[in-house]
Amino acid sequence: MKVPSEAVQQLLKAVTDCCDQEDVSIRERQVRNWRKLKLLWEGFSQVWYSEVAHDWRVWDALEDDENSDQSYYDKPVNVFRAYLESIIAALSVSIPPIKCYPDDADNPLDLATAKAGDKIGQLVYRHNDVPLLWLHALFIFVTEGMMACYSYPKKDESYGTYKVDQYSETEEEHQITSCPNCGFQFDEKTVEEAKKLENQIKSEYAPGPDEVAINDIVNEGIDLCPACMALVDPEITQHKVIVTRLTGQSTEVKSRICLEVYGGLNVKIPNYARTQKDCPYLKFSEESNYTIVAQKYEHLKGKPAKELRKKITSGENNAGSFDQYDQWARLSPQYMGEYPINVVTVNKYWLRPCAFNFLQDGADRDRLNKLYPNGVHVTYINDTFAEACNESLDDRWTISYNAMSDFVHFDPLGTLLVSIQEITNDLLSLTIQTIEHGIGQTFADPAVLDFNAYQQTEVTPGGIFPTKPLSGKRIGDAFYEVKTATLSAEVMPFGQQVQSLAQLASGALPSLFGGAVQGAGETASEYSMSRAQALQRLQNNWKMLTGWWKQIFSKVVPMFIKEMQDDEKDVQQTDDGNFVNVFIRKAEVEGKIGKVELEANENIPMSWSQQRDVLMNLMQASNPQVLEILNAPENRAIIHDYLGLTDLYVPGEDDIIKQYDEIKLLLTSQPIPSGDPQMPLLPSVEINAEYDNHQVEFEICRKWIISEAGRQTKTENQAGYDNVILHGKLHLMQLQMQQQQQQMAEQEQKGAAPGKKPNKPKTKQAPITEERDVQTIQ
Repeated sequence: MKVPSEAVQQLLKAVTDCCDQEDVSIRERQVRNWRKLKLLWEGFSQVWYSEVAHDWRVWDALEDDENSDQSYYDKPVNVFRAYLESIIAALSVSIPPIKCYPDDADNPLDLATAKAGDKIGQLVYRHNDVPLLWLHALFIFVTEGMMACYSYPKKDESYGTYKVDQYSETEEEHQITSCPNCGFQFDEKTVEEAKKLENQIKSEYAPGPDEVAINDIVNEGIDLCPACMALVDPEITQHKVIVTRLTGQSTEVKSRICLEVYGGLNVKIPNYARTQKDCPYLKFSEESNYTIVAQKYEHLKGKPAKELRKKITSGENNAGSFDQYDQWARLSPQYMGEYPINVVTVNKYWLRPCAFNFLQDGADRDRLNKLYPNGVHVTYINDTFAEACNESLDDRWTISYNAMSDFVHFDPLGTLLVSIQEITNDLLSLTIQTIEHGIGQTFADPAVLDFNAYQQTEVTPGGIFPTKPLSGKRIGDAFYEVKTATLSAEVMPFGQQVQSLAQLASGALPSLFGGAVQGAGETASEYSMSRAQALQRLQNNWKMLTGWWKQIFSKVVPMFIKEMQDDEKDVQQTDDGNFVNVFIRKAEVEGKIGKVELEANENIPMSWSQQRDVLMNLMQASNPQVLEILNAPENRAIIHDYLGLTDLYVPGEDDIIKQYDEIKLLLTSQPIPSGDPQMPLLPSVEINAEYDNHQVEFEICRKWIISEAGRQTKTENQAGYDNVILHGKLHLMQLQMQQQQQQMAEQEQKGAAPGKKPNKPKTKQAPITEERDVQTIQ
């Protein structure tokens, strides 16, 4: 990075000084509040502010001899952190995944780039360990309020390498042979190649009869033009040509997009700003060891680094009073008032071009605008200039926007619990003292009780001790018990009321973290309803967080595409436990991304226990469509996980794993000719007609064929793709045969004729021949 001149450095220093002088007193008050919240989070609740040290001091019994006994009763319970951790846990169940949309839905390049953008988002999630980054962002949100995400590309050899072809341009002299009649070009060669060919033809040893005639024509310079079919003496011209040649390959390191989240203690923006666009500058400060700083910045290597070390070891400090104030606030609470050695403050400024108007001279403003048209990123180590470059503030930083605040800065959520923590500390200390001092003290008359003899006697239950009452008095009259304190009956109800107020103020209701709900029943539906109401309170914060997250990745995905120099590969695990390679091709990102949205809706994601409850309710339902979804082979692994029984065997799970293993084998081979005209090709992996679960394995083949991995394999490995199709076709044929056999068996059972009833014997009546027979019948 080129170091600007001394005059430019002075101009930049004048602008940054104007930025530092803004909101000095306001920032001191903000930093004081943020620092106190950090101390309360760490459990340092017994703190007091020192105007001399300009910092919160942790109360220590050794510093106050008169009240040294008070530390015995101070047993604070960190309810401040407990409530805030419940809120953080509810908002960090899952990270909302991103979804990229094409700029033009009819443009194939934009569609391919949008699909690649989804993969880029998943890859950036893995590179930055986003679950922990999201947790840290929530920690900043509850203790400092405003959140600022710093996104930047970083090159490192640990991220991988790629090969780059090296080319060089050389100037060569070419010889062109052309026909003088029609201008047809016979050949174009370099001068050296033409001379070499000519010498080879002329010096040919023992030519044949036909070759003698050809050699004579060549030696005489006569050639046959294939265009005009005439024997001509070709014209030979020479000219110089610039030729690009491949000279070798170089190894370059890959870059990644890094994400870092900071709060108000590290990031300073003007308090009058309503949105990020209203910030003419942004200042980022952090402490680091001077050896790391001297190695990182080229401008500080050598003599400047030695001077920097000399200032540190001598105890000098170049920073102003408010910078020193910020340094103390950013220290770890574990220092407890001390300051680390060999540490310097790295101050980085991002200035918009409008910030150059701080300068009075128009020529100076024009000079900086010409050098840094997009804005400037300038770095100082204490007051020592480090580097400066042309960089836009909006390209690197994304500041959160709270719709429930008029300005970018707003009070953190933890501010609502400061008074609750202080009241809880006082109640606990008062209760402990009251209980201890409530143990009564007994006074006795030494004439009645011999203290020396009593001290020498072992106290046993039901023991008998000799006493001598005074004349005319009872033994009890010689003893008197005094109670110095009694706990008020209003203390415990007041403590419960304070905790109820804490839940109301913060939104961390008991149902949010599994506590008992007052005034409600013990049924699961009532608890679920109470939890839903508790999460509804956090819905506003969730919307603000997801909106900020969407803005971050609307910058990160295009930044990744810009920095991408080679194809990227990411190994992912599918729901069934198999591993697949997901590629991000360089050729897929030539389009344009229109916008970035979140796949998740505005509702807070459900926890594992909530999802398990929903699954159990679905399994108990009698809806055939729901049961069909649950019985799908793809969902068996999910059901197995949410049941929580890791040793439970799920039927069909081995069949799924077996089929995915066979797909891997099919992709590494190609179909085999069978010679059968009805099915000329067979898969390289056969099926087992008797033992395979054809229904499950065919469904897995069908799912893979229509999946993204299958569609990508179709374009890259057509033979393997066809191999999987043929394998699935065999499973389908077996499945159809089984169904036909089953149908035939059912038809045979239904169509079998029942046993026939025996025919009735036919009786033949005798003919009437006589009159007496007729009379008998009548």
